[in-house]
Amino acid sequence: MEDWTVFGWAGTQLEVPKEWELSGLSGDEKTGYLRLDDAEMPRLELKWAHTRKKKPDLHATLDEYFKLIRKNYKKGKELSFRRNVTLIKEPEFFKGRTIIGFSWKGSVRANGLILHAGKRITIVQVMGRLKENWRPTVLRIFRSISTQNSAQNTLWSAYGLALAVPSEYKLERQKLLSGYLLFAFVAKRSRLRHVIPAAKGVPILAERQRLSVERYGPAEVMLGDFKTEPNPLEAWFRAKYAKAIRGYGFEVTSHTEADDEQLTLIGQQTRLYDSMPFSPVLALDKVSKRATLAFHLWRCHHSNRIYVIQSVGDVDAEGTVQQVAASIRCH
Repeated sequence: MEDWTVFGWAGTQLEVPKEWELSGLSGDEKTGYLRLDDAEMPRLELKWAHTRKKKPDLHATLDEYFKLIRKNYKKGKELSFRRNVTLIKEPEFFKGRTIIGFSWKGSVRANGLILHAGKRITIVQVMGRLKENWRPTVLRIFRSISTQNSAQNTLWSAYGLALAVPSEYKLERQKLLSGYLLFAFVAKRSRLRHVIPAAKGVPILAERQRLSVERYGPAEVMLGDFKTEPNPLEAWFRAKYAKAIRGYGFEVTSHTEADDEQLTLIGQQTRLYDSMPFSPVLALDKVSKRATLAFHLWRCHHSNRIYVIQSVGDVDAEGTVQQVAASIRCH
């Protein structure tokens, strides 16, 4: 029996077999494309695009998609297409969204859905071999599809890393390498809610926030030069992030959880006159306007990786960091 996981990207999430992994990616949160492969072949394609139309012509969009399939398919191979294919009949599946099912067959076969919900058109296509009994897989994937139009958090997944980020944060850039993953987000002022719900019911006030999540590996290699230090993880961090933390005064707390070293660093921007005697002029400086920089990092012994979450902004960066950290399962 296959192991399954929840995969998420740019506001769409669905269940997929755990062995399917990201192999192609382009675009941004408004318009983009990604593909998941297993060890043998492409398995899932996901396309999304922003639309201003309340009732877009999904059949016209599907026509363009079929043209793209024909263009990319091997010449001389016969293709057959079907639309208005109904695999799922439960009324709840269609609630709040317009859906058209389709299929095509050549040397492989595929079933897909084109969905319109809110301001987004999404195409999901699942591919299989001709003699493969993959209908149960298709049905499970399709039934799990969520476009998260009103979700408080957005799920992002890649290479075994899954993180839930407040939906105000938009992906700015990413790096997906074998030994290093980076997700960098920004929350623009016009998109921020006054209060972002945090873990354990703690409200987080946020404006002009930036957020990044990084995964390094293998940890024993990263920490190899710091084995003689009293705290190798903190020594590695201070060397690696020396430029990022310059100009901040930090309070550091450390603890161990499930045999994994954990560090939290909370820093506030320092200013030249912080060491000067108090004067009435300094009353004009509101401490709340100073940038706060927060890090939470840990070494996961089971997966042999280091995770670093960073947030910088005007208010409670620590709360944002802790909220995102709580969403990550490192093994």
